[in-house]
Amino acid sequence: MARLCYSEEDLSKQLHAKCREVTELEARVLPQRIQVFELEKAAEVSKSKITGLERRSISREVQLGQVEAELHQQAKRFEVAEVELTGDVLDAYDAGFGDALAQAACTHPGMDITPFMVSNCVENGQIFLKVLH
Repeated sequence: MARLCYSEEDLSKQLHAKCREVTELEARVLPQRIQVFELEKAAEVSKSKITGLERRSISREVQLGQVEAELHQQAKRFEVAEVELTGDVLDAYDAGFGDALAQAACTHPGMDITPFMVSNCVENGQIFLKVLH
């Protein structure tokens, strides 16, 4: 019986020592578990931020594409307006010049106005018919 008591006491000491070892190991592991938990939380926050940034980036790319398309359409409209306005200006110039020639012909009935046409140009002091390329 004494032997059993001694054995029980020895086992109790060993159990107590093992429990102390477990407690010490858990005390060492706990800060690392806390650090892992905090890192996992930070990783989730980072993933959330990255997802938000990706969404904003995609949205901005879509907006940029829309703005580029609008600018392209506006540039085409400007080109068309430029052609129309240039044509209008040339027509107005041609009509005004024709009126001025008609007035000169009325004032000087014997005057030859053919050298004074819009299609003519002056080179080296002489009037020539413009050659259109």
